[in-house]
Amino acid sequence: MPSQVTALLVSGSITRLILYSTLILSYLIRLSRLQIQAAPAYLPKSLQALIGGFDLDPNRVMDMVLSSLQHSCMASSTTSPTINALLKLLEQVKLGASLPQILGFKFQNCRAKMLTSLCRLTATLLSAGAIAVDALLPHLAPSMEKLAETTKRHAKKIEDASRLAGTVSLSHSAEQDASQTTAVSRCRYPAEGLSLPIVGIIEALLWDRRWLLVRPLLSCLEDTGALPVCGQSRLALCSMLKFAISPLYCKLTPNYLQFATRWQPSGIPLVHVGSQHRCRTFDDIASVHRLFQVLEPLCCHLHVGIASDASLVTKLARIIKYLLRPRDARGAHEAKRLLGYVILPAMSILSVNPGCVCEIWAATKQLPCCERHSLYSTWRGRSLERESVGTKHFEVAEAECKAGYHARQSLKRVANDKKNSKHVGRALAKVAHSNPLVVFRVILSQVESYGNMIQPIVESLGFVSPLALDVLSYMLSSHLADTSRHKLQNDGINIAHWFQHLSHFTGVYYRAFPQTELQALIEFLMLRLEDGDSLYLLVFNELLARMGGCEVLEDLSDAQIGGLAGGETLRREMLAFSKASKRAVSKLQEALCTPSTAIPILALVAQRHFGRGYSLFKGKVNHVKLLGQLFDRCQMVLVQLVDFLSRSTAHSTVTGTGKKCPYFELLPDLCKMSALHIEPQIALHAARPLIAEAAGAHRKEPRAKIPISPDSGSSLCKWEPGGKALRSSLPARDCGALSSELYLVFWSLSLYDITVPTREYDAQIALIRSKINVAHREFLEPDRRKKEMARCLNTINSLVAELEFQKHHYQQIMTDLEAQRNSLLGTIVEDQRRSISEALLENCIMPRVTITPEDALFCAIFFKQLHSLETTNFSSLQYYDRVVKDVFPVIYCATDQEARCLGIFLRATFEPLTHWRFDRRRYDMEAGSKLGFSVAIGSASRCTYEQYCTVFTKWHDKITKVALHSLSHYKDHGRACLLVLIKLIGVYPIYKHVSTQLLGLLEAIQVQEDMKDVQAMAKRYCTLLKKSEDTLVEESLLQRDILGSKAQVPAPGTKRQASAANKQRRSPKVSLARDQE
Repeated sequence: MPSQVTALLVSGSITRLILYSTLILSYLIRLSRLQIQAAPAYLPKSLQALIGGFDLDPNRVMDMVLSSLQHSCMASSTTSPTINALLKLLEQVKLGASLPQILGFKFQNCRAKMLTSLCRLTATLLSAGAIAVDALLPHLAPSMEKLAETTKRHAKKIEDASRLAGTVSLSHSAEQDASQTTAVSRCRYPAEGLSLPIVGIIEALLWDRRWLLVRPLLSCLEDTGALPVCGQSRLALCSMLKFAISPLYCKLTPNYLQFATRWQPSGIPLVHVGSQHRCRTFDDIASVHRLFQVLEPLCCHLHVGIASDASLVTKLARIIKYLLRPRDARGAHEAKRLLGYVILPAMSILSVNPGCVCEIWAATKQLPCCERHSLYSTWRGRSLERESVGTKHFEVAEAECKAGYHARQSLKRVANDKKNSKHVGRALAKVAHSNPLVVFRVILSQVESYGNMIQPIVESLGFVSPLALDVLSYMLSSHLADTSRHKLQNDGINIAHWFQHLSHFTGVYYRAFPQTELQALIEFLMLRLEDGDSLYLLVFNELLARMGGCEVLEDLSDAQIGGLAGGETLRREMLAFSKASKRAVSKLQEALCTPSTAIPILALVAQRHFGRGYSLFKGKVNHVKLLGQLFDRCQMVLVQLVDFLSRSTAHSTVTGTGKKCPYFELLPDLCKMSALHIEPQIALHAARPLIAEAAGAHRKEPRAKIPISPDSGSSLCKWEPGGKALRSSLPARDCGALSSELYLVFWSLSLYDITVPTREYDAQIALIRSKINVAHREFLEPDRRKKEMARCLNTINSLVAELEFQKHHYQQIMTDLEAQRNSLLGTIVEDQRRSISEALLENCIMPRVTITPEDALFCAIFFKQLHSLETTNFSSLQYYDRVVKDVFPVIYCATDQEARCLGIFLRATFEPLTHWRFDRRRYDMEAGSKLGFSVAIGSASRCTYEQYCTVFTKWHDKITKVALHSLSHYKDHGRACLLVLIKLIGVYPIYKHVSTQLLGLLEAIQVQEDMKDVQAMAKRYCTLLKKSEDTLVEESLLQRDILGSKAQVPAPGTKRQASAANKQRRSPKVSLARDQE
């Protein structure tokens, strides 16, 4: 061959170009024939001889060798013998120093069609070590700096368009605005970035799996700010990542786990998956640590670009789920980092793929709620949508802006219509699959502004993924913890509307979706309450009311107050409460009914008195009205919490948040609650359901308000009213005028036990029967009419059965009280009997009367029952006198809810007193003949009707004096006084001159402009007074009320009572004569 070439050159019949071509061609033919991996030893020497003998350009010869190698790289794999031989030839010729310059020259003059093959050639040379990356980069164009500038211009273009997403320009048409909104998606990458040599080299190296060579290039590009991967190079990097995770993922595929089988054509027997050849186990390749040495840098360089391959995201999510298993701690920390910094940010630009999102949720839910919320916080960054432009990857910022725009467009179609909610829900779900943070930020901002959107929006969330619902639980806590906005209105008294709406949305949302994570919200609320931020009681109130079914009405009508004494069915029908969701109640019990949660919350809420150093009111309260509202809210939450905890299941169960325990295991005894600074009345209120259940079990009564398991009898023994365990744990009282028997009976009974609301039952049954008649006339559809009638009949049957059961229970309670009437106060020594009324007021009435309206009504009826039973040593006259003189003045320091409770108590107390005042026969039958109306305790003499009229007038004057004084200082005490007086309509006032005095003060209050709420209540009370003028008594009747003006009748309950009784015993004839006058 060399002799032939020499002859051709001597003859001069061919040009140098043909010589070069013939030269290289001859070598390639010889190499292809030899089919060996290493070139013969004489070939490099012959090539060098030709270059030197004929003065050939070495670079030109090298260029032709590279061209031949370039062709071979595209035609065969990188491990073919031809390529290996050519690489060996380049190594032996020792012209490698000029290779970077030659390659740079070839890139500068390369056509677009040949760029791929040239990049493949460069990757082959880099892989073989023929050239170095640092030597090649200076010869590639454009430079790193220019590439970085191009990337910045492209990013700025997308960011500018992202800021304008959703904006409406008045100077453009609708078509121009729409095109402006979608302009970014038309150019996702720079046009010149798809044909860059550096990008092609990276792609070629990735396809050849040369990660150690690619990593420096990617790091160099990222350091200079250039676009790391785009287009085909991104797909190549995804392929590299799939290759890296394949050893582990092959064990997690559904086929390997026998969750699926491959499809086989008909006629071919089905091959079972388990019969396939054994895949390589992960431990056969490398350890988890070695895997993450490659996997983590790969994912970091790819970053959000991983979203271009949904299958790769799915595989990574399954691997992360495998590594986050509790029994497998290998690589858990690295898996969390990948989840937080790669997978979740990539979701923002992931196309709508519910299956992929579910795989991500399957991995994310392996973490506890606090770690998940930390991941969501990292995903959220500093801000969202337009505020995130410049702080996040431009593709993520663009996707967030688009998601916010589409979410707002969908919310414009929200309405109170189930069909509409489905369409809106599907539209929101499509956006929320990829960007739940953005969607729920838009939703919560709408909810905070418009409270009427809460229910329609909650109904529209039915198509949202579980991951999005979990993100919403994080967003709720984040918005509730927002310190940049004031939670009070500008007046500093009322709670801000945004906080009210957000709290209401929280309760409605968790009722509709109880499967959402709740424990994090409970822990957050507990921390806020420990810090003294009592405004968060509103969130607890909404959760217990909506999710737990423990709704409380602040202002009750007279009919509703009577229904409080009935059973659950009557209360639900009269108070119009919605039926509780069993799933929601169960989930809330799992979160609250645990030893680590229930008692701390109960202690926090029970420590409610301001000024005692307790934690709930540590914050600054600048207005008394705000303090009263917070106190009432705390009282309401306490009642709801006790009501909810008492419904806990009978058996202990282990849940994801801890051990869920029944109420009799959760509640400590009275001594331990006292050590927790829980006041006695609150401790006894919390223990009352257990005491009532223990008493019912002792009487063998088939009543089960609290579900009790058969093996829990020993746990209830300590709560039996007659047991020594409960008596020994009663709070200490420095009063000998009250026995522990009466104290325990008072605090263990409820309104349900001592009265039967027969009238309310009959009224409600009649109302439901009328609904049946209405259903016959109005419902035209037979199925709907039948369903409504069946519901009404079931309710009537429940009410009838409930009434019969309550009557039987009432008879048992009254029988027990009748048997105990001599022992309740019979052990009180004679010197202490005068202080019985004060002791009852201090230890029984005042602590309980302001807890709930039900307790207020109970206090009045309970002592009326003691009067009817003629309890030993119980003076009804002293009791009523103390109530008028000591209870009514409490309006000077009462909150709104306390004032309503006081009004209910005073009305129920004054009703029999008023009836006795104007009906002598009724007085003689119900009062004058009873032991409690003795002129002195233990005396046989009874208070006469005339004496009672005199005392009644004094009571009326006492109330009038306090009421007039409070209304004259309406800025301080007018609100509470008006709330009490509104409840007392019909029993006070009864004289026209008192009504005239009250109306005069009310007119002055209605004129003032300072306090609009007091003005509105004054107008209401003024209207009620004017409507009741016909029932008032004339002033002339006052002269007939006092018969025998010379006789001095001391006020009951004073120290002169005993001497007055002795005088009456000595001269009974004089008293009778005066009575006849």
